[in-house]
Amino acid sequence: MPIVLRQTSSRAKTAILRRMYTTKQDVSFQELRQLIHGVGKSPYTLIDVREPDEVAQGKVPTATNIPLGEVATAFSLPNDQFKSKYGIDKPSPSVETIFYCRSGKRSQSAIDQVEKINPNLVIRNYRGSWLNYSENALNGQSLV
Repeated sequence: MPIVLRQTSSRAKTAILRRMYTTKQDVSFQELRQLIHGVGKSPYTLIDVREPDEVAQGKVPTATNIPLGEVATAFSLPNDQFKSKYGIDKPSPSVETIFYCRSGKRSQSAIDQVEKINPNLVIRNYRGSWLNYSENALNGQSLV
């Protein structure tokens, strides 16, 4: 059955097609842990889209909190305003941007929003999210 994209904007079509053919969408616990600890030296930005009260209970090291309700507005900001508000450079296509939340649903919603704003970003989802990270980190999973 063919996919119908006639009534979809060109930007949305690009995001849909990119998602269909992207094989590097999800990030595993092991890969995330390696990124955090500098194994491989790949530049990345880690965005936690949970609410601040959830983040107060713990977060993945190096993550920046941008609650889901702010994601579209945040990624529409000029670079200098983004950096001023969130304390990090606004993600660019040269850096992998990884989203996570508590269980993976909100992070996918954030990805959908950001792909509409900037379809050129390299965006990935840590679907295991906080539940998976906290469980594995506490169980002493090895780094490599």
